[in-house]
Parts: sequence; C-alpha cells; structure tokens
Amino acid sequence: MSDYRYFPDTEAWLNQENEERDRTPEPYFRPDAIDEDAEEECDETGLSADLLPEMPTEPCPCCGADLPENPSWGYICPVCMWEIDYDVEDDPDAPSDQNNGLSLNEAQMNFRAFGIADPWLLKDE
Repeated sequence: MSDYRYFPDTEAWLNQENEERDRTPEPYFRPDAIDEDAEEECDETGLSADLLPEMPTEPCPCCGADLPENPSWGYICPVCMWEIDYDVEDDPDAPSDQNNGLSLNEAQMNFRAFGIADPWLLKDE
C-alpha cells in the first residue's frame, strides 16, 4: 500500500491547469479583425473602420478593369492579359510591341469575343 493519501482537490487543480495549457486556439479567431461591435461604434462616432486606405485606380485600356493608378511599363492586366503600352494609347490602331503586334482596337475586339486580349495565349503548348 502507498504511503501517499489521495487528495481529490489536488487532482482537480492539476486537471484545470492541464486543460488551459492543452487548449487549442480557435481556428477562426483573428486578432487583427475588427469586432462587429467595434464597427458599430466606429459608425456611431463617424470614424471609418477601414484599416487600409483605398487605392486609386484607373481603367485598363483594353477591358476597363480597375488597375493601379499609373501602372508601370510591362504591367499586365490580370483580367484580359493586355500589357500596358503607353505608345499605343494615343493611336489605338498602331501595333503594340509589348503585345505581339496587336493594336489596342484588335485587343478590345478579341476581349469581347474571347475574353482575352491575345487569344494565342490560350493555345496549349
């Protein structure tokens, strides 16, 4: 027989400690997200709840999708795959070196028909 006595209160205390240590975090908890109550408070005070400022945009010359304002040369629109070429924006019938010789008008017609500026990009290799 053991010399130690059984103390049920001690065991309960140890179980609580182990439960706190072994608790897994809630998978949908995001500490950076604003609480719904906090959003309502922001609306009441007139302050915006947006953490990021709105990015200024301009339309894509081919499909009209929102692009970052003043995109650099070589920026490709993720919607129509038109590569930004400032040389052809003044003359839409001029061939674009960045877009395999397509003019802006041809690319716009291709986008309306195929959903992409250059349909040859869809060809399987």
